[in-house]
Amino acid sequence: MLPYLVFSLFLVSCTAQREGEPCVDQYANTVGRCTVADQCESAKNDFQLSGIRPTFCTYNTFGATVVCCRDGSSILQSATTRDRDQRPIWGTTNAANDGKRVSERKCEEYSRGVVEKVPYIPLIPDPEPFSVTSAKCDYTGVELIVGGENANPGEFPHMAAIGWADFGGTYKFSCGGSLISPRFVLTAAHCSRDPNAQTPEPVIVRLGDQNIDNDVYDGANPVDVAIRTIHKHPDYDPPRVYNDIALLELVTDVKFRAAIRAACLWTSPELSGVNKAVATGWGVVDTRTKQTAKELQKVSLSILDNAFCNDTLVLFFNRNWHGFESTQMCAGELRGGKDTCQGDSGSPLQIASKENSCIFRIIGVTSFGRNCAEKGRPAVYTRVASYIDWIESVVWPGE
Repeated sequence: MLPYLVFSLFLVSCTAQREGEPCVDQYANTVGRCTVADQCESAKNDFQLSGIRPTFCTYNTFGATVVCCRDGSSILQSATTRDRDQRPIWGTTNAANDGKRVSERKCEEYSRGVVEKVPYIPLIPDPEPFSVTSAKCDYTGVELIVGGENANPGEFPHMAAIGWADFGGTYKFSCGGSLISPRFVLTAAHCSRDPNAQTPEPVIVRLGDQNIDNDVYDGANPVDVAIRTIHKHPDYDPPRVYNDIALLELVTDVKFRAAIRAACLWTSPELSGVNKAVATGWGVVDTRTKQTAKELQKVSLSILDNAFCNDTLVLFFNRNWHGFESTQMCAGELRGGKDTCQGDSGSPLQIASKENSCIFRIIGVTSFGRNCAEKGRPAVYTRVASYIDWIESVVWPGE
């Protein structure tokens, strides 16, 4: 148990409320009840495991600290959200940006957070010590989802599981996504609705997890953050499968740490020199039983030419998909055995940055496929670079 004295020193201030009154947890924007800090398990766990400071209510008549407690409540009990025009803008508009677009400047910012200086002494007489900058993370690469392997803990810190409220009072994770800023997750537009769920729209994003089975303890300390607004691309027109991209705006900024960190966006329309990329997700791993993964999976896939894939998938053309457009891309293994599958929708297709192997660049968003991992049946991904202007306008307005 966290000592009461230490616990009471790290609080997020709030308008004074009496013990027992309803309140709003400022981190999760979730309705709770003012409770003595030492009696609130959710506040103690948040602070001990994730460094999240509890929201202060008041001091009671005995001098004990009272905090906003989520014990027994659900993240679905979100407080009234703020108007969109009150959403904070990160950074400022600056004319001296060397011509770099905002997503590139943010990428440099994320990269600076995962480097360290390593002392180095040249092997010469009377050397003068100096240091070099080195990447600092857990990514090990993928040398070899269906045909994939378990990801290492913390290997893909931008990976997000998108959850719908389940009828059993828990969450059903049916899509994936990528954290691209402290407030936004990139996913597929068709992941914005599931008519078979208790609530058709997803309600939370889980970050920092490895195994999404709540009964399995894998050492991860995930954070569930409620979704505030779903921004589907304005040209997404289901059941047509073009412009299949969306942004999930969270109710609060996410605090970056080793296991939770934003990815960068690939901004060039060309993929020069890129012939392999890594797909990650918690989707189907057995096409016969439709068993989904509980442990995060990773798989290396070949980037294929759109024209070639058009010829390969021509039998699957229909009124909702007449073939590849420039805003889509194709990836897979023609020999079969490796692929993304149902449940991987919205998850990233990514490459490690050449400048810093700790930072991933998202080149594609998993959209759809035909007959997972079947020979000669690559999958279709939304090409992120085609939507950079739209993404920047939503995520970093005014910069």
